Amino acid sequence: AKERAIRILQEVGIPEAEARLRAYPHQLSGGLRQRVMIGMAMICKPDLLIADEPTTALDVTIEAQILALMKRLKEEQGTSILLITHNMGVVAKVCDEVYVMYAGKIMEHAEVFELFNHVSHPYTEGLLKSIPRIDHVTDRLYSIPGVVPNLLHLPNGCSFCTRCAEADKDCAGSKPELRQIREGHWVRCCKRLPEGMAADAEAYE
Repeated sequence: AKERAIRILQEVGIPEAEARLRAYPHQLSGGLRQRVMIGMAMICKPDLLIADEPTTALDVTIEAQILALMKRLKEEQGTSILLITHNMGVVAKVCDEVYVMYAGKIMEHAEVFELFNHVSHPYTEGLLKSIPRIDHVTDRLYSIPGVVPNLLHLPNGCSFCTRCAEADKDCAGSKPELRQIREGHWVRCCKRLPEGMAADAEAYE
């Protein structure tokens, strides 16, 4: 067991792995603590690893190292990773498929390249607009207007309609289904169905 623990610490990039076995959390940097947690999760070679905000509060250098580590372990061990994050940059780097969720509902689903090149849902658009860009300097970062609805008392219609600039009475009165608008691209929005497909777009639910 000790040899296995040392080996997994080495695999996740912990220097002097054997000496670190008796280290306490406060004796390790943030990046090393994250690596230890990933090692603990991967030691049994799980089929699925659920990673909830694994790079939050880390500096960009350590973040890049952790993401590269997760990607390497995924490829070497064949583990599927369910990554939960608010960071669209992280999504672009490591994900194969993306599910954008709002108020407990999937708003958009596509492979990562398709989603970033053909953004369709207003909420996804808002998330991407809020990312700082070096080619578009502004005095203030964009933020989606309004507030998240009470999850115990959601609107009768689309849960995003109170914050959406394109919402109308149809959005407020009916709950949109998740529909396929392009091959492998699903959107929950009545405003985003291509012309000619509104009647026969395939429903996900």
